Parts: sequence; C-alpha cells; structure tokens
Amino acid sequence: METPKQQADRLIARGKQLLTRGDLPQATELLNRAVKIYWAAGEQYAAAAQIGNYGWALRRMGRADLARPYLQEAAELFDGMGLADFAARHRVAADDVAAEITPEFLESLPAAVRGAIERGDGAALQFALGALSAAEQEIIFERLVAVGIVRDPGGDEGVGDALQQFEPLLQGIAAVARGDLSERDEIELTLQDLERKGWQIRKPVEKIWQGQRKLNPLTNGLDEADLALIRRILEILEA
Repeated sequence: METPKQQADRLIARGKQLLTRGDLPQATELLNRAVKIYWAAGEQYAAAAQIGNYGWALRRMGRADLARPYLQEAAELFDGMGLADFAARHRVAADDVAAEITPEFLESLPAAVRGAIERGDGAALQFALGALSAAEQEIIFERLVAVGIVRDPGGDEGVGDALQQFEPLLQGIAAVARGDLSERDEIELTLQDLERKGWQIRKPVEKIWQGQRKLNPLTNGLDEADLALIRRILEILEA
C-alpha cells in the first residue's frame, strides 16, 4: 500500500508528463492535490520543493508570468523553514533577476567570471577568480558576495547555523542514499547552486550516493562548515 508521500510523488510525476504536453490545467490540479497530501503528511520540505519545481518548469517553458507565483510561494515556504539560501534562489528566479544582478552588472565582470556565472559552473568561477590579481579578486569577490552569488567563508554564518539551515536538505540527501529518488533532481540542482556560492559538498554527496560511508575520504580539503554538513549526513544514515 502506498504511503501518503508515495501517493503525492506519483501525482507529481504524472503532472510533469502533462506539463511537457502543455496540459497546464491538469498539471496544476495534480500539483495542488499533491501539495495538500504533502502538508497533511508533515512533508513541508517536499511541498515547498515541488511548488518551486513547478515554477522552474514553467520558467524553462518561457512562462515567467505563470512561474512567478509558484516561485514566490516556494520562497516564502523556505523562509518559514529557515532555509534562507533556498528562499533567495527561488525569489531571484521569481523576479527574473535580482535588482543588483542585471545584464549591466554581469557585463561589468571579467569575461571568465561572467561566463562561469552564466553557466552556473562553480569550479570555473573559482578558477576565474583565482586568475585575477589580488586587488581584483578582493573587489570582484565582495561584489559577488553582496548580490548572493558566492558565500563569504569569513562571514557570521556559524557551523550551528549552517546545520540548522540545511537540515531538511541533509535529510533529503540521506533519503536518496537510502533509495528514495523522488527528490534527487531538485537536490542535485540545489547542490549545484550551493557549489556556485562556495559550498563544497556536491562531490562528497555524490560519493555518499555511490556508497561511501567513511568520513575522512569524503571530507579531505573541506572547511569546517562543509565538513560538519557531511558528518551530519553520515549521522543520519547511521541512525
């Protein structure tokens, strides 16, 4: 017999098929039914993620007008859960671009930095920043931090705050490692976005999904905050 979450996941999967066929009314109706089930089952993160996913899908279809309310709602839900990074990502998408992240802002950046941002390539962004002079690095880095494109490792976000903020994500990562793939696509997008902002947990997570459970091979070279997140995932899997 299906659990409520499995029932909701099935509705979401069917809705995605309908959306690709252009049947927005039926896809929306299935989304609404699934979200009600998620909420009733206490799956708030899944509800917010799927509302956001629907907005992203509409946005990719070129329907930013229809996508905006879903992305805004997801942002508000993530805010309510204390997931500030997730909320910001959806809010920026809802507004198409944040006020500061204008074409003019991007055009003002060095070409390699701009290209990495436009591709969402975190590793390339770090390489491009590293190729700048020390003075340029400081200026560009501060500008990217100011608009939320990268994380300031020297900021006031402590390990405890990071663990609290990302707990739903870490639970989702552990669920994928246990075989529940229903949210894997959204989690992978989130990990890519976090990597672009300076968090380095995407590759360790991929190794966890491949079966690695030893801490040291997963955390070599990570800073204190990233290490704490990986350690917490392993704790969840051991529970």
